[in-house]
Parts: sequence; C-alpha cells; structure tokens
Amino acid sequence: MNEQLYKNIKQVLQNFDEIAGNGKPVCLFITGPDLAILAALRQPGVPLRIEHMAKGKAYTCARMGCSTAALHQRLLKEQLSLADFMDNNLTSMQGGVPLLADDGTILAGIGVSGRLPEEDEAVALKVRELLSA
Repeated sequence: MNEQLYKNIKQVLQNFDEIAGNGKPVCLFITGPDLAILAALRQPGVPLRIEHMAKGKAYTCARMGCSTAALHQRLLKEQLSLADFMDNNLTSMQGGVPLLADDGTILAGIGVSGRLPEEDEAVALKVRELLSA
C-alpha cells in the first residue's frame, strides 16, 4: 500500500461518522488488491451480520475490479450466478466500489453495509472520493 493511500485511509477512519452522515449505523471495510483487510470500522449498533456483508463487498471489488452493482448487472446480462466464479466470498449486493489507479490497476475494494443498498453505495462512493485525493 502506498503512503498516500495509507494517510487517506487514516483520514477516512477518523472522519467516518461525518462521511457516513445521518442514518442507520454502517460498517466499512477497505480491502487491498491482495485481498488483505486494510481497514475496518463498525459504528455502534451495527449487527455482526452487517459486518460480514461489508467485508464481502470490499473483497468482491478488490477481487473483481468492479462495483458490486456492476457485478450484479453482469450476472443478469450474462445469465451467470455467483457460484460460476467458484468463490464463496463474492457478493453482488450493492454497496461496494473499487478504487482504481489511472491505468485501471486495483488499489482497494471499499464495502459499506447497514442501510439500503443504494445508501450503502453512496457512502462507499464518498469514501472512494476521499481515498482518491
């Protein structure tokens, strides 16, 4: 992980309540391109099952290089199932976005869970924007 990304992750974690805004508490996971967990934060009141979902969203984005929403659309378009990828950790639940370098290299997967799927994705997009700075 490069030094700037590390600093940006620290900033995101320190300011996550503000980034997440008002609403139900959420859980955030950031996974590196090697699928290692770079950061995790679970706001008070988030059920454990939600943590598992956020982790899966981040993993999926780091593994596949696309958002979980885009993966869901691909599954529908190509008449595939997650089982076709032979990876039990993948999910197509909206709320995961990748952080990509300018050349398309995967830098991180970001997963947020705890609210409606589109709200989870909105928070994940905010996190990605801050990580890109």
